[in-house]
Amino acid sequence: MKDIEREQYLIRQYLLGGLDDDERDQLEQRVITNPDYKEEALITEEELLEEFVTGALSAAEAESFTKMYTSSPGQWRKVKIAQALNTYALKHAPVAQPVSSQKSWAKSLRELFSTKNRFRQFSLAALIMMLAVGGAVLVYWLISHERRGNYEALLKLNRPDTETLQPDSSVVSVSLPPLVFRGTSESRNVIITKETSTVQLRLPEPSGGTHLFRATLKDNKAVEVFTLDDLRARRVDQHAMLVLQIPARMLTPQDYQLEISEKNPDGSYEIPATYPLHVEAR
Repeated sequence: MKDIEREQYLIRQYLLGGLDDDERDQLEQRVITNPDYKEEALITEEELLEEFVTGALSAAEAESFTKMYTSSPGQWRKVKIAQALNTYALKHAPVAQPVSSQKSWAKSLRELFSTKNRFRQFSLAALIMMLAVGGAVLVYWLISHERRGNYEALLKLNRPDTETLQPDSSVVSVSLPPLVFRGTSESRNVIITKETSTVQLRLPEPSGGTHLFRATLKDNKAVEVFTLDDLRARRVDQHAMLVLQIPARMLTPQDYQLEISEKNPDGSYEIPATYPLHVEAR
C-alpha cells in the first residue's frame, strides 16, 4: 500500500473509531502540528460524510460511522449539513445528465466556487441564500473544523495522563492565587509571543488532589470559550496544583474570566472562584 493510501486509510479508520489508543494519539498529534495533514483529514471526512448520506458505506462502516457521529451534537450537525447539500445537489442536477456521470455534491460545490459560467454562478448564489435562510450553516461549515481542532488539542493537553509542560519559550506559565471559592482575584497578565504554543495556568489546590473541578473560560463579552469538567490537581514540585493547559491559538488579545468550580458529591458545582486574565500579544 502506497504511503498516501496508507495515510488515507488511517484517517478513515480514525473517523470510524477503528484505531487503538496509541494510533489515535499519534494521528491527532499530526493533525494538530501538520497543516497539510489536517487538510487531508478534512477532505477524507468530507468524502466519508458523502458516502454515508449517499448510502455508499458498507453495513459495518455505516454502523461504526453512526456510532461515532451520534456521540456528539457537533458531529451529528455535520451529517445533517451533508444530507442537506446532497438533497440540494440531487434536486438541481441537470435532467439530461446520465446518472453514471452525475457529480457528487462535494465536487459540484468545488466547481461552483471556481466556475466562470453565469448560470452556475447564479446557482451558487441560490445555494448561499438557501443556507443563510436555514440558519448560519455556511458560517458553521467554514469555521467548525478549526474549532474542533482547537478543542481536541485542549482536551489532549488536559488529559489526566498528559505531562505537565515545563515553562520555556513555547510555554507561558502563569501562577494564580490558591482556590478560594466565591471570590474574585486580581487580574493576571498573560503575554503571548509568536513562539508561544501553550498557555499554562497553575493554581494551588488545598484539598491535596482529592476533589474534582470545572474550569470555564469566558471572553470579554461573557461568551464561553470552553468548559472542562472533572479536572483533578497534579503533583508539581511536591505540591498539589490545578494545572490548566490551553493552546495559545485559542486566545486573542483581550480580557478573559476564568471560573473554577468545585464539584459536589451529588454532581452539582459550587459557586465559582473568578480569575480575571488579560491577554497581550507581543
